[in-house]
Amino acid sequence: MSASDFVREHEHRIEKAARAGYVARGTVFVVIGYFAAKAAYSTGQTMSSKDAITFVFGSAGGALLLAVLVLALFAFAAWRVFQALKDPDGHGTDAKGLVVRAGLLGSAGSYGALAVFAGFLAAGLHFSGGNGDTRRTVVAYAYEAGFGLALTYLIAAVLIGVGVAHIVKGATAGFMKYLRMPADKERWLKPVCQFGLVARGVTFLILAWLVFTGAASYQAGEAPGLEAALDAMSAWRWGWLALAVTGFGLMAFGAYAFVEARYRRIDLDMATRR
Repeated sequence: MSASDFVREHEHRIEKAARAGYVARGTVFVVIGYFAAKAAYSTGQTMSSKDAITFVFGSAGGALLLAVLVLALFAFAAWRVFQALKDPDGHGTDAKGLVVRAGLLGSAGSYGALAVFAGFLAAGLHFSGGNGDTRRTVVAYAYEAGFGLALTYLIAAVLIGVGVAHIVKGATAGFMKYLRMPADKERWLKPVCQFGLVARGVTFLILAWLVFTGAASYQAGEAPGLEAALDAMSAWRWGWLALAVTGFGLMAFGAYAFVEARYRRIDLDMATRR
């Protein structure tokens, strides 16, 4: 059976899995955004995506939901791979299209890693931070090998590109061409999605700055993530306000993922023709 035949035979299941993945993505960002906004007005802590999963689903009562989340995150990672390889959205093979599709593969890797973490959590296993030796990163290995600085600049450049792309996509509402949204709902859902995309783009730009300036301790095996960006923001003058706005923005990005779960155009027929 060819890949196209497989897609045709399982078209309904693939679409359901993709939509479940968007729900999982939205859930994680709503939790992260909520705690970022809460931290702006209290002594609370900001959260990474792993922290969000641990907090909400790591208890005994959340075991079943955690198992569902694991499956949904794996489904989303698989959908990202499918988007990159089969190109159902028609990004094409020009320079811009290849960059977008490479970004989809990167997204697949990050959500796949998050699914693995959630899977270990569901199995009752835990990751130890230790002294940094048990949580290694590519950046840390690169520094040990002597080419860490070049890799750091490359990562910062990629993060800038991703951040700008999110901001442009939000500001121009470029995402609307992938949605089949009723006109009566578009009036209020569109600005929520725009706000969410711009907010996430801003966090990517802050991450790029953290990577570029070496704010994270790479030798300790810790490269900066979303939590580091939010923490850095809280230290700014009027940082509490920026953190609150960004927190609400990340919740809006979670809402955007929910909108995609409901209204995204998933054209598998186009994929089978490629």
